[in-house]
Amino acid sequence: MRVIDDNLQNGPGASSGDAKSAGVGGNNAAAGGNGGSAEGARVVGESRRVIDDAQLKRMMKASKGTFFQRNAYQAVTLALIAINVVVYAVEVFLSGLSFDISSRVLIGMGAMYPPLVQSAADLYRFVTPMFLHLDLMHLAFNMVALYSVGALLEQVLGKANFVLLYFVGGITGNAISYLAGMADGGMTVSAGASTSVFGLFVATALLGVLHREGREFFAEYSKGMWGVIAANVAYSFLVPGISISGHLGGALGGAIAMLMVPEPGLRVPNAVRIVVAVAWVAFLGWMLMGNGLIFA
Repeated sequence: MRVIDDNLQNGPGASSGDAKSAGVGGNNAAAGGNGGSAEGARVVGESRRVIDDAQLKRMMKASKGTFFQRNAYQAVTLALIAINVVVYAVEVFLSGLSFDISSRVLIGMGAMYPPLVQSAADLYRFVTPMFLHLDLMHLAFNMVALYSVGALLEQVLGKANFVLLYFVGGITGNAISYLAGMADGGMTVSAGASTSVFGLFVATALLGVLHREGREFFAEYSKGMWGVIAANVAYSFLVPGISISGHLGGALGGAIAMLMVPEPGLRVPNAVRIVVAVAWVAFLGWMLMGNGLIFA
């Protein structure tokens, strides 16, 4: 997630490092002809079917299936990437075909800008920022990161749980970003899928601890992911223009989501899932009521 000063209406800020033949055999038997026969050798065996190039191409295409059939295991990941790309294309159009998106366009499309979160009608700003990006590099980094972990999580946890992870991480990151913005004057505009991506990073790392099966594989995978998380957190602190609160909030959201999702493959008791889910909702309710956004 990246931030820009509202006073710089057309500046994109610094780049963020939100930071993956079968052969067909024919059994042909040949028998030698009768040595004394004038007719010579006689071949006995099966007739060979000849397949031309066009038929072979059709067979290969049928065996591969359509694009959607081949990618069914990561359909949600690809759908989220497609949504992010389409939204960015709209941002570019509204910015006069500029790849550096102005704060005016970002705010108009729902970026997190605390002064404009004033009532229940503005709560969409806790969701929309996870689909908005400041420039092409910002989008590219986040989509590569999403693709690198999305397919694995989608297969291991299921599509519905993966969607839950994405949104819990993103909403939590945007909520923490909102609270941080209110505390320091709230004059920054923040947007980016990195709140969700950080949540997915943490969820992937926790597979090595929480998953019931394949623990050796996930444990090795998790070691590398903790390194990725550490590098991205360090980058968030060292590079100006990055929402540290959004990234850390997204990471927290990923941990919360892993303790909430109803996945039997995770070693999480149902009682813990219920308690964590209630606590998460209570936190959001406290934040919204405390700032006069609901029941004011």
